[in-house]
Amino acid sequence: MLATMEQAHANGVKMIVFPEMALTGYVSSSDPDSPAYRMAVSQAETTASPITQEIAAKAKEYGMWVVYGTPERIPGDSSHAYNSAFAISPEGKVSSYQKIAPVEGAWATPGTTPVILQTEWGLMGLSICYDTYANPEIERYYAAQGVGLLVNPTATSRSYTDIDGDGVKDGKGWEWYYRNRLESIASRDGLVIASADLVGPDGYADENGKQPYDFPGGSVILTGSFAGANYAAGLNEDGSIAVGTEGALTNAKDLRLSTPSTTQVANDFHPDYYAKWYGELADRKDAGESLSYSFGSTDGPKVAVANVSGVWADKAANTKMMAKYAEQAHADGVDLLVFPETVLTGYDSTDPKGDADAHSVNAEVNRVLAASDDYMQVLLAEKVKGADGDTTRGESVQRMAQLAKDYGMYIVFGLAEMPDGGPIVDGGVKKVYNSAAICFPDGHTESYQKMHRAGSEETVWSVPGNTPVMFEMPEWTGKDGSALKAGVNICRDGHFYPELGRYYAASGAELLIHPTATGGNPWYRETRIGSYTDRDGMAAVTANLWGQDGYPIDSDGKPIYSVDANGETVSSGKDVAGYNYSGVGRDSFRSTSLIINAWGRKNGTSFDYATGSALDTSGTGNGATADVTKDWYFGQGGFDPDNLETRTMDLSRAGFRITNFQPRLYSQMYDALAQRTVPGYSAMYSTGSPLDTSALDEPAAKADAAIASPSEYTAESVEPVQEALFDARSLLGNTTFSAEQQPLVEAAAAELNTALAGLEKVASTPADPAEPNQPATPADPVDTPAGTPADPQSPSGPADGTVDAPATAAGAPAIGALSSTGSQIALVAALALMGVAGGSVLIVAKRKAHVE
Repeated sequence: MLATMEQAHANGVKMIVFPEMALTGYVSSSDPDSPAYRMAVSQAETTASPITQEIAAKAKEYGMWVVYGTPERIPGDSSHAYNSAFAISPEGKVSSYQKIAPVEGAWATPGTTPVILQTEWGLMGLSICYDTYANPEIERYYAAQGVGLLVNPTATSRSYTDIDGDGVKDGKGWEWYYRNRLESIASRDGLVIASADLVGPDGYADENGKQPYDFPGGSVILTGSFAGANYAAGLNEDGSIAVGTEGALTNAKDLRLSTPSTTQVANDFHPDYYAKWYGELADRKDAGESLSYSFGSTDGPKVAVANVSGVWADKAANTKMMAKYAEQAHADGVDLLVFPETVLTGYDSTDPKGDADAHSVNAEVNRVLAASDDYMQVLLAEKVKGADGDTTRGESVQRMAQLAKDYGMYIVFGLAEMPDGGPIVDGGVKKVYNSAAICFPDGHTESYQKMHRAGSEETVWSVPGNTPVMFEMPEWTGKDGSALKAGVNICRDGHFYPELGRYYAASGAELLIHPTATGGNPWYRETRIGSYTDRDGMAAVTANLWGQDGYPIDSDGKPIYSVDANGETVSSGKDVAGYNYSGVGRDSFRSTSLIINAWGRKNGTSFDYATGSALDTSGTGNGATADVTKDWYFGQGGFDPDNLETRTMDLSRAGFRITNFQPRLYSQMYDALAQRTVPGYSAMYSTGSPLDTSALDEPAAKADAAIASPSEYTAESVEPVQEALFDARSLLGNTTFSAEQQPLVEAAAAELNTALAGLEKVASTPADPAEPNQPATPADPVDTPAGTPADPQSPSGPADGTVDAPATAAGAPAIGALSSTGSQIALVAALALMGVAGGSVLIVAKRKAHVE
């Protein structure tokens, strides 16, 4: 590590990142008696220990940020450690982030504290491996706080395996997983990500010298956009991630931090909602309920998505179209039919002043539009919720509910929903909900109201909902006899706000239903919605608008239909050259609908060997593929059986399973954000007070005095004092912990006071009468100053090779002491992360450890 830092400094690097557990090698163990477990705990560092301070001194000398993974000691606990990342500033200050959701076994205690640090380029957040890939709450919290750089020390090798039988591991499956998780985070949350992965064999070797892990490397630096990810380093010429490669990688272009994150959109981001949802989950967990589920049955519903677009402002035509698709779906044996967002009315909203929006092909609707200054969606909104036969529901809702009952089918479709009390006035404008109607086989209807709106729907015609909607589908049961559960969200709810889907999954939902209206490309659609399947264990059904939207226009952009002075609809007679939502000659929506299962063991493999994907879309998602869809109907309100994509779902792998899931912590994090950003919000939790370390001041001073007087106390009794002082110093310098970690201070103080009580005075040796002034022999072990090399046979020497033991000669590299643990550090890759004006760069390093 020191050598790589030196090399990086010579190249002008300003930040270097090493992988998870880079200092010791990777360990996963729950057996306290195993050598691997003991190694992880015994070699744990503190922010004040000699190795840490030597690295910190070099960081200060080089004016460089250094981030690396290491086990970290827990004051008062000799049986466990944190899996941590130490971040050292150019001033030599050491901060520590403890992995919040460790998956390394019982030795690793979960952390509870997000860490945000100020750098010269902006705010940096720390996250480790599984925290990053499986816990979006952490990066969401960071993005909401203005973090622009996410640093991810990692040790991941999922699906890194030999797939062609040549004896060489292939990175295809691992790369899909790695990219899928990181790219969606970078794109969704506006973060630059620096991810440093281990490479090569690692772990505690068995008696034959075989190590249990093999890591692919693949360190990367990337940014995201709506259409994909941009890599600054880590790719081969063919665009694949470089795996199994040792050496330094440097970025070829400057990177600048920015935060175009949805967490920065005040009207959409609702930490007040999320704090409540996660609080509910935490209450259930605290009451003894498991938040881990497994549906475990291959007997799932047959599902269909309709790739359609409605006729703008013509509910009668669109209900007729949906009825045809429902009839076809019934003939195909479909159990659940999902239509896109706003399919009942069309998505586009047009200025309603006077007759400016009276351009529907439907003359009756045009009269209504011309007579009102309310938006089309408000005028055409329908009441949704009601029992079978409830005639207060809208006519379209009643019609679709009857079809659902007749066919014994679940039907979900998007529409503008009228609130019970009529339109809601917001800023002087009447608004309604952007909703999904859920029609049940028994004829009753429910609705989900979109929470996170987009574009004009937010500003002109819709108000946000605030209530998650889950429902049971008792026709299908899991291995334990429980009914299949589904959750519903709409478009941005699922694409940009993972909190709602996460709540559904942790509440036991195995299926996510997601009507949408997006022009996002297939990468965007699959990475965003597929994450709920791969990460959260929910199969997903997402139906996107497919076709034109808005009213028809001619080649000059003028409406084909308008009203005359009498309010009657007239036609220009010109050819339709486009639609006003997208303009002349452009397609409004030509993206994908998807039905997604986990790959499971399809074809006897753990992932798709052809693509690396862990998702199974079974041929759906063809909307953006021109040669497949050339015979599909592309327009408004048309029917074509080809536009219906169907599949029977295999839910054997469905179910939420997140190791060390911490809903209470996430509730507290969102609560803190809500207190800062939501006017009038009432806090759920009291504001945490700072960590009080005053109990350490006096014993730390006494310990310093004892260590500074090596001739007064025996070396054997001073050593425990030194060890305890490392823990105390790490807490005295801690800026991230709060009163929640106060027990650590108490434990460290008790440990230090116990060590001080055990100090033994050096026995006085009578002087030789013939030589009354003869000093003690310098080699006398009791007089050996701390930090002076001791004779290997001397009882004052570190018999167990403890990393923290202050027995390293002044000026000798502390990393050399690591050889006594059996670990040999091989720095194998460095990655330049970030350039700013002046050409400074940020390095990410991978390492390979040999642990015997």
